[in-house]
Amino acid sequence: MSNSHHVNWLPLGLVLLLAFLSLWLNQLTHRPTVMDNGGFGHDPDYIVEHFDALTFNTTGQPQYRLSAERMTHYMDDDTTVLEQPFLQLQDKTTPTDIRALRAQISGDGQLVHFLNQVHIVRAAPDGKAPITLNTEYLKVAPEQRTMYTNHPVTLRQGASVITASGLNADDRQRLLSLFGEVRGLYE
Repeated sequence: MSNSHHVNWLPLGLVLLLAFLSLWLNQLTHRPTVMDNGGFGHDPDYIVEHFDALTFNTTGQPQYRLSAERMTHYMDDDTTVLEQPFLQLQDKTTPTDIRALRAQISGDGQLVHFLNQVHIVRAAPDGKAPITLNTEYLKVAPEQRTMYTNHPVTLRQGASVITASGLNADDRQRLLSLFGEVRGLYE
């Protein structure tokens, strides 16, 4: 064998290896991504128009009423979205009404997150002016009768006005805590 017919296989082997790797990488990029979502997409499994539900306590007295123009439930995360929600916390002397543009109920049903133009009206005893609250977000636990927001709030009763950066309320304990920049005009 003479040197003139000797072929160097190393460059040819490298070119073939690079071509094979390019083909393999191209196949990987065109393969569909498999996601483990249990076979469920974020599509509603049911929708209820003009939803209205009333819960009762252990003695048979109304505890709270939740209604909405539209309720949409999603199976993948077990959440429920409400349009034009209304929650009324029943109380013998001072019922509380909460309205918003939207709300989302947690998968376990324990929390309701009110979103966009949240408006609360709480009746006052003895013929006093009702207390109103406006904010853009409010987390409510109806069973525990607690409310929380870290968004600006405006409270009004008659001519009195209080603004704050957020609030924490416990209806059973009759406690209302305002935090952040709290300012008020009391008449």
